[in-house]
Amino acid sequence: MTDEIDQLLADWKHKIKVVSQNLLELQEQPTYQRLCGSPSFPRVDLTGITATRVTPALEAMNDLFQYFDLLVQVVEKASKLRQQLPRFLASEQKIYEVKQLLTGASIELASVQTPLADRELLTATHIANAIAPAQLLQVMNDAFSVARDTVLAVDAAWANLDRILADAESQIYSLQNLAESLDSNSLSELVQSQATIASLRQRIEQDPLGVSAEVEQQIKPMLAKVKLVVEQALKQQHQIREKFAIAHDLLEKLTTIHSSSVAAFAESQEKIVNYLIQQTPLTDVQLDALSQWLTRLETKLAEGLVNPVMVGLDNWMNKAKEYIASEQRAYTANTTLLDSRRELRGRLDALKAKAFAKGLIEDAKLSELAEQAKQLLYTRPTALDKAAELVSQYEKRLNGKS
Repeated sequence: MTDEIDQLLADWKHKIKVVSQNLLELQEQPTYQRLCGSPSFPRVDLTGITATRVTPALEAMNDLFQYFDLLVQVVEKASKLRQQLPRFLASEQKIYEVKQLLTGASIELASVQTPLADRELLTATHIANAIAPAQLLQVMNDAFSVARDTVLAVDAAWANLDRILADAESQIYSLQNLAESLDSNSLSELVQSQATIASLRQRIEQDPLGVSAEVEQQIKPMLAKVKLVVEQALKQQHQIREKFAIAHDLLEKLTTIHSSSVAAFAESQEKIVNYLIQQTPLTDVQLDALSQWLTRLETKLAEGLVNPVMVGLDNWMNKAKEYIASEQRAYTANTTLLDSRRELRGRLDALKAKAFAKGLIEDAKLSELAEQAKQLLYTRPTALDKAAELVSQYEKRLNGKS
């Protein structure tokens, strides 16, 4: 039995040593001393959320030291009783008394007043509050956790808030520059945030936890929101600039193909006559109107009308692509006619060479057809359909002769 008592005493002495070390370390924290006040650190006059959290935490610490004294007293009392026990044949009653001190409800706390509404006629006005050392230790542990977390939260806020607010101001400065370059409507929120941060700086000393809460609940969400808006505006600016670059490329492409189309149409009119598939290119008036439309869109963008410009630019690009396709068709149609004229010339020469090889070059009918076809193909403008028919007759007669 005495071995069990000795083990209990050893365990409690170790616990008291650990508790003492942790209480002392928390008490020696500069932040704790600033909150409580000490010769080295004048007590800070707390306000707001910090005062609401710190006041009960400090009260809990005061209770902790009182509870610690009670715990030390009961362990010392048990230790003295143990020392009085004889080495051998100690009475069970004495052993029980020591054990009861260490495991039973041996610590008397302040009595608790019973509210009048809860009393009967014979109810005592105060109820004694006795508790076991292990239970008291649990109460102390909970109180210590609250005090420790509060002190460390204040310590972290005092240590980091200046940097956090400086980072926020840096973000605001960057966002302001971007917002100004984009003509964004977020500038008022940023200016308001700067004023809020200036106000928060003045409250760091007295209400660091309140300042931290406002940074998390107001400043950071606002900056995130403005950043998103500005980034979207910046992305839109990049998109619209890319579209304008594409638009200018399309206009340049249209101008180039229009020039080629006009030249091909003029040449086909000069060299080909009475052909139904000739296509007319766009007029200069249509191209000038398209170019002026693009210029007006650029002017509107400079005025900050981003969304209307985006819509207008899409419409412009659709019209430009439509014009390019139209010019491409006209160019292809007219160059096809000119290619057909050249192809018929080459075909006629090849057929005449074939006739010569077969000894039919002096055939009267072939000579007549060849001369008529040549006359048409080397005359401007050429009746292309009639020339094609003559070359076809020449080929049929030549093949028939063969």
